[in-house]
Amino acid sequence: MEISVANYQITPTDPAGEMLRYFGDKYGADFKVYNFDNQHFHEQLNVRIAAGEIPDFLYLRTATSLISYARLGVLAAIPDSLLRTNAPRLVRALESYAPGYLRMGRVDGVQYGIPVVSPTNIFHIPLVYRKDWMTRVGVSKTPETLAEFEELMYKFARDDPDGDGRRDTYGLSRDGLAAVFGAYGLVPFDEKTEYWVLEDGQVINAAISLEAKKALALLAKWYRDGIIDPEFITGENKGGYWALSHAFLSGRIGFTTHGNYYHWITDGAYDEIDKNGRRVPVEANANGRELPKSQREGKIVFGPPLVGPGGKRGIKSYNRLMNFVTIGKSAEQCPGKIATILRILDASASADPVERLGMHYGIEGRHWKLLDRATESFVILPPWDEDEGYWSRIGCVLSMEVPLPPKAPRELWAQGLGLDRDGISSLVQVGLPTMMQYDEALRKLRIEAYIAIITGARSVDSFDQFVASYLAAGGAAVQREVDQYYAGTR
Repeated sequence: MEISVANYQITPTDPAGEMLRYFGDKYGADFKVYNFDNQHFHEQLNVRIAAGEIPDFLYLRTATSLISYARLGVLAAIPDSLLRTNAPRLVRALESYAPGYLRMGRVDGVQYGIPVVSPTNIFHIPLVYRKDWMTRVGVSKTPETLAEFEELMYKFARDDPDGDGRRDTYGLSRDGLAAVFGAYGLVPFDEKTEYWVLEDGQVINAAISLEAKKALALLAKWYRDGIIDPEFITGENKGGYWALSHAFLSGRIGFTTHGNYYHWITDGAYDEIDKNGRRVPVEANANGRELPKSQREGKIVFGPPLVGPGGKRGIKSYNRLMNFVTIGKSAEQCPGKIATILRILDASASADPVERLGMHYGIEGRHWKLLDRATESFVILPPWDEDEGYWSRIGCVLSMEVPLPPKAPRELWAQGLGLDRDGISSLVQVGLPTMMQYDEALRKLRIEAYIAIITGARSVDSFDQFVASYLAAGGAAVQREVDQYYAGTR
């Protein structure tokens, strides 16, 4: 059978690519690859669809597009029995390591998409403290509760932790607020993403939760008391590489959650595998590299998400849903084609790293070499190591990302720090039509209200008026859409 493919690629695939022939022999199919420009993927896809050409193996670059393509009749329904029979490893990986995500591929109760789930976004943003400051103010362990955190933040702001004799330090700034909201089970103040949480049996936007009002009241008090950096409004990064917290690196604040876990790696934090298969100490990265340059005695320590007054514990995790792999409607016309595509996708969830990595990078021993099976460390072999897009050109365009537990040294280090526990992600990670329509206006309304309440420009009680304004400005319409969508994924 012929299977047409429109998957992620960074260079055009050669129609005679050696891996297309390899996979063709393995799965009994001829593959026709659509070489869409990834930056204009959906525009070019839509032109093909309008001409009556629907790819069989169809990756959607944005998760937002699943609903529209499904309702336009572009996608084939994927019966649960067919999925479980032909892709048992893939289903097991999703249900074991990303519970609930498979349901995100449903539209109006029908499975149309197989979610591509990040295996590393299981790690929440880090809670990073100046360890040397903690020592100077007499605190030996990182806070576990919001009350302990509050006590330490006051010490950072008032007890001269940098020893310069001046009151010129603060506890936290913009990113550090995430730790406080997380202690109430929320992520309501994110600049790019809306987080939806379950409250009293209903999915609501975290920004309008009554728990958020409690957190804002506490933060307003801290701001009045000089614990929060008065420059928090403009953020911790002042330009250049986005993950650098200049407020932390300059010794202005003693706590942050800025960046991701790997931006805080310090020299020798763990051993990694070099290209010769040897274990060598890792080198510092980003903030971990810059801190000793600006703060000669600066040391950091990671802490756990905080337990709030209601017993909740958590902090922001980046949403794990990346996009969807789907099957084109026309595949239904060829018996066995959907089953074959599912069998191909199942190989991406293989427990054998040679088979799984081979789907992405080609033949082991020819295109790449496994250095260490335990950590699944590998190296691309010459001349392919000088050719970033080789895998795309030779035809490794039949794979998908699967949320199997990461085994690389960096991720094992993060797991050892407990960064895979107590993360808060959104219950709704698909951009819905009405949600996208009102997204910018509602986010602007939220940010303005939160900043005004924290700085004292508005009272904490004005939160109730903010909620009313939010609902009137489109929030109520978005809520109705979310309710319908969420019910269809159950």
